[in-house]
Amino acid sequence: MEGKEIASIGETRVAVPPATVISEAKIAVNVFKGVIELKPKKVILNGEQYLEYEDWQTLGEFYRCSAVTRDAIPVEIDGVKGAKAKADLVNIDTGLVIGGAEAYCMRDEDNWNTRPKYEWQGEGANRKRVKVSDEIVPWFQLASMAQTRAGAKAYRNRLAWVAVMAGYRPTPAEEMTESTVSEKVSERRTVDNSAHYCPTHEVNFFKKGRMKNYAHPIEGTDEWCNEPEKATETPQEAVTSTTQSVKEETKAEIVIDMDWLRESLESLGWTDVVGWLNHKYGTTGKRVSEIVKELTPDQQKEFANEVQERLDMS
Repeated sequence: MEGKEIASIGETRVAVPPATVISEAKIAVNVFKGVIELKPKKVILNGEQYLEYEDWQTLGEFYRCSAVTRDAIPVEIDGVKGAKAKADLVNIDTGLVIGGAEAYCMRDEDNWNTRPKYEWQGEGANRKRVKVSDEIVPWFQLASMAQTRAGAKAYRNRLAWVAVMAGYRPTPAEEMTESTVSEKVSERRTVDNSAHYCPTHEVNFFKKGRMKNYAHPIEGTDEWCNEPEKATETPQEAVTSTTQSVKEETKAEIVIDMDWLRESLESLGWTDVVGWLNHKYGTTGKRVSEIVKELTPDQQKEFANEVQERLDMS
């Protein structure tokens, strides 16, 4: 029976046939688009539509999952005060946690430090609304937005692929104001729960750009916390692995973090990257990993910059 078969792909086991997953997703997409099109006010930025928290909740119902937000807490990052909240994504039927995220709302964002206060002045035809002062945005409003962002991000981490199939942007609408803050602070706005978690500081390790290992900055200091290496190899496997690494290094000096490269190319969906590389550098490899070994360190750096630029533009 096709529906009961379990296909094996390397070390990853597929419990449901991919064709079934996509077929069911198409049904969800058609219904979801019909619901979203009924919205009187859509969030359109640069000609593309973004989903609000309520939209993600609707999509979550299709897949029997719900975001449970925790209490927001006050934080200060690089001298900027704000609120941080966490959310778990749980299976409605079993109660099991199947994902989650944490997010921030900071006072260096537009409209989240002060807002204009208006009063009606004058009488009759001369009555008009006049700005009288600026007032501080109450902290509880920052806390509420942090919770909303965390919940939306928890849904997004699990269901973005369905939203993209429906033609919508994967970033929740509530996060779009984060582009108004500095890059240093923005990096820490939203972190999804994953296997790379630091229990000491209760944040996720991350790896971006040319970082070769997972790490995170220690809040309030200039120091970093590096993820410990997992000791999973037997002594013999370690020796074999080291020997193989030495042999590989004698073939070519690899300056690109291959894990980052693989994840980045998957994120970009750059399907013609092999042809692009062979055309640009005159290589002959049939796989990216083979071609990288043929490149000089400078060419590898140039290629890494190209990938990063495409990521920044996506």
